[in-house]
Amino acid sequence: MRNILDWLRTRALRYFFAGVFAILPVVVTAAVVIWVAGFLQRFIGRSAPLGRLLRTVGLGFSSDTTMAYIIGWALVLLVIMVVGMFVEAGARGFFQRLFDALLSRVPLVGAIYGTSKQVVAMLDKKEGDQLSGMRAVFCTFGQDHGCGVLALLVSPETFRIEGRDYLIVIVPTAPVPVGGGLLFIPTETVRPLELSVESLMSLYVSMGVTAPQFFKTAPVLKPA
Repeated sequence: MRNILDWLRTRALRYFFAGVFAILPVVVTAAVVIWVAGFLQRFIGRSAPLGRLLRTVGLGFSSDTTMAYIIGWALVLLVIMVVGMFVEAGARGFFQRLFDALLSRVPLVGAIYGTSKQVVAMLDKKEGDQLSGMRAVFCTFGQDHGCGVLALLVSPETFRIEGRDYLIVIVPTAPVPVGGGLLFIPTETVRPLELSVESLMSLYVSMGVTAPQFFKTAPVLKPA
């Protein structure tokens, strides 16, 4: 009887973990979507400062608060579309110079604007395609039997600090790879991988479960 109970318990655990790994991608995706939705709600929701401002603008066209909020957003989208039309028509440089002149010289605001402009330039493929220029690398820490980590090489440019050459890499976090750490790694400890950026991101999202899809597996060592 005890053997039967042990067998049933083992089977139950196997079924449970099989179910967990089956639905884990869906759970992670839902968690990320909910987090992004909550983040946006805090900044652009109806009760947020921006939402109240849009509702105030829309009240000039409608006395209903809900309709005023919708009209406010419609006006914002219309302005974005008009700016996009001018940009596509060749006015990108004009808007860039205008925003630089207005914001770059303002203390603190200028620093934030400069950083955000660089981030947007990375994401805009028409602006040099800098994001696609990143590549997956393998970095090692420690001597001989040190730790290894998958990372994104920001650029092939080398930086000399205190007489040693370094590369800048980003180490994502699992299972949400949009976060991570920016590290200066000695050049000799960074090795390129035949792995796409998308594959590296999926590896972090799956918390390493999909590793056999991208790397060869070694035989399991049996105890002597």
